[in-house]
Amino acid sequence: MSRFCAWLVAVSFVAALAVPAAAQVPAPAPRIEYVDVEGSGFADPADVAQPGKIMRYFSRTPAANAHPGTAFGMTVKTVGQPEGAEVVLRWVWKLPRPGVKDAKTGKLVRQIDEEVPTKIGALVQHNFEFRDKEQIVPGKWRAEVYDGLRRLAVRRFAIK
Repeated sequence: MSRFCAWLVAVSFVAALAVPAAAQVPAPAPRIEYVDVEGSGFADPADVAQPGKIMRYFSRTPAANAHPGTAFGMTVKTVGQPEGAEVVLRWVWKLPRPGVKDAKTGKLVRQIDEEVPTKIGALVQHNFEFRDKEQIVPGKWRAEVYDGLRRLAVRRFAIK
C-alpha cells in the first residue's frame, strides 16, 4: 500500500508541474492577412469647399499642385487574427528623381519609411505632408503599406 501511495504522490506531483506548463503555452503571433484600403487622397488646408460643391478627381491617379501644407493620405483597416492584437505597419513613400535631401545625412533619398503602430481590426490613417518647398518633387509618387517585408497596399499619386 505504501508503494501505491508513493506512486500516487509522484504522479500527482508530475501532473501538478505539467498543468502550469500547459497553461503557459504562448498565444500565436498576430498575423495580418490583408488591409482594406478605406480611402486615399489629398488634403490641402488652402482648399475651402464651397457649400454644395462636390470635388472630384477624374484621373485614376490623383494629382495636385502641391505647396507647403498639402498632404497625401491613405486610410487602411488591418484584417487578421487575433482581433485587437498590436501590430506595426510600415508606410513607404517612394519619390520620383531626384528625391529629397535627408535631414540627418544631407544625401538625396527616393524613399521615406515610417512605422505606425496599430491594432488588428482598427482603422489607421497616415499622411505625408509637404512641409517645405524642397519636399515638393514633381512627378509620380507611391504610398505603400507593408507588414514586415510583405507589401499589403499601394496607392499612386502625382505632384505637378
